Amino acid sequence: MRDLAFALMLLAALPLAVARPFNAYLLWGWTALLAPTTFFYGWMVGNRVNFLCAVLTLVLLALGRVPWRDYQPNKVTWLYLLLAAHATLAFLLAYPGNPYNDQYFEFLIKGLLFCVVMPFFVRERVHFHAIFIVIALGLGIHGVLNGLKTVASGGGHNMMGPAGTMLGDRNHLSTALAVVLPVLFYLQTYAANRLVRLGYLGAFCVVVLAILGGGSRAGFIAVSVVGLWLIITSRRKGMALVLVAGAVLAFLAFAPDDITSRLTTIKEAGEDSSFMGRVIAWKISSAIALENPVFGGGFHAVQVQAIWDKFKMSPGLLGFLNLPVPEFSAKAAHSIYFEVMGDLGLVGLALFLFILLRALWNRRIIKGMTTQLGVHYQWARDMADMLMLSVLAYMVGGASVSLGYLEVIYMIVMLMELLRVHVARALAAAAGEAAALGRRGNT
Repeated sequence: MRDLAFALMLLAALPLAVARPFNAYLLWGWTALLAPTTFFYGWMVGNRVNFLCAVLTLVLLALGRVPWRDYQPNKVTWLYLLLAAHATLAFLLAYPGNPYNDQYFEFLIKGLLFCVVMPFFVRERVHFHAIFIVIALGLGIHGVLNGLKTVASGGGHNMMGPAGTMLGDRNHLSTALAVVLPVLFYLQTYAANRLVRLGYLGAFCVVVLAILGGGSRAGFIAVSVVGLWLIITSRRKGMALVLVAGAVLAFLAFAPDDITSRLTTIKEAGEDSSFMGRVIAWKISSAIALENPVFGGGFHAVQVQAIWDKFKMSPGLLGFLNLPVPEFSAKAAHSIYFEVMGDLGLVGLALFLFILLRALWNRRIIKGMTTQLGVHYQWARDMADMLMLSVLAYMVGGASVSLGYLEVIYMIVMLMELLRVHVARALAAAAGEAAALGRRGNT
């Protein structure tokens, strides 16, 4: 029944997508973040819904339904193309026998492709708002569902993400959901309808509950960054404080002892076997990068047992820690930074970091420009603040999870870039109008 309902909904949406390419683009993004096939049980399980929406959008572009002259030139597009080219070479030159290479290369390329065509579609305020809604109704749905299950089970729910995706692991999902929280906060602030605002307000609280109920320390740190930043810097400090405090108190009221102890207990690094395992994975990832500084060892090479064994004696960049030779099997990198370093080399890591820092730099530029434009562009300043907060949550929470190729973060960085382009265009138009008025005044 669930499969049939979604199929009928998709059939109803396809004419709207064909009539307006922006609708097709929204469907592409929504199905990528939601991964709807993971909710199916019947004949729709094997259908590539997201692939269909992507192809439809690209065909409409190829047919000229969106004029190519409308593409907004920007630096992040070139960074993404450079990253895609570099990742392709890393994929082709990877160590043989790596079962993860194809999968994660596909994850990255699909995410970058969606972002590279975004400048065709996201030009005005309504377009930015629509992409925010796509993120909320896509990735945010997983947080709402898990949060409601956490409440219904009295904190006993074992949070899991969509199977077969990067977010299947609860640690990964928790960090990704922390990235969504600023998006929900912005939508709650600017939604026109009161009931819709209340919906976003409730979704924010439930997603916080899902993150805390998941018991992930990475997610806990990421959501703490979001909460503290909103309380300290938001124009709506009271609302932020109520949201964060209410969700935390509700969680503590019924959370099982094993989750609260996991989140609150602080151990010495040398006594925490989980942490030490991650440090050893970081060391081996860096050793792979030092031997292959340009292109790395290929996607998730550190998880291949033969490659792990080859480098487990190498000091890497963490040789000064005098770590023991690991006796356990290969582990994930457990850090976006060491993940990208081992996969794509030091050059790939530098490119990855530059992309993230570009978003932070753009926020600074947008803040200055919106100050000149006045209150009519307060929305753009608030949006830039929330996009920056999403990037910060990702950079902090991602320090201990392997999410270097998370699609939503590349979407957020591109949104920040296009927001800068939009505000710069508005500032130039305002300057032109002021100059024209000055000339008329002198005549």
